[in-house]
Amino acid sequence: MTPEDLLNTLEDLGDEEFSKFKWFLQQPDSLQGFLSIRKRDLETADRLKTVDLMVQTYRLPGAVEVTRKLLEKINRNDLVQSLSDRSISDNQKHLLQYRTTKVLMMSHLWLVGPLPQK
Repeated sequence: MTPEDLLNTLEDLGDEEFSKFKWFLQQPDSLQGFLSIRKRDLETADRLKTVDLMVQTYRLPGAVEVTRKLLEKINRNDLVQSLSDRSISDNQKHLLQYRTTKVLMMSHLWLVGPLPQK
């Protein structure tokens, strides 16, 4: 998951939905366990600036979680599912990279043999 994924998700919101999303970001009670973002920081923030503020405030994993919570609050469960699908896809990529690296290391060991003992 990247900040660009969050931006793409926010770009799928209509203007009224985006306004509600930003309103919820300002409400401490709606962000259980997360700090709210000051109203003055969000008043003129476009989608790009909003993603930047969220990542600065919550770090990327927290920004993803806050985005999911707020999308549920504005009844955009389709976008929650889309974010989940992207997360699964990212995890699969990391697992594939790990397995590929492991296979390459094992192949090298088989071709070259163990390191000499001192």
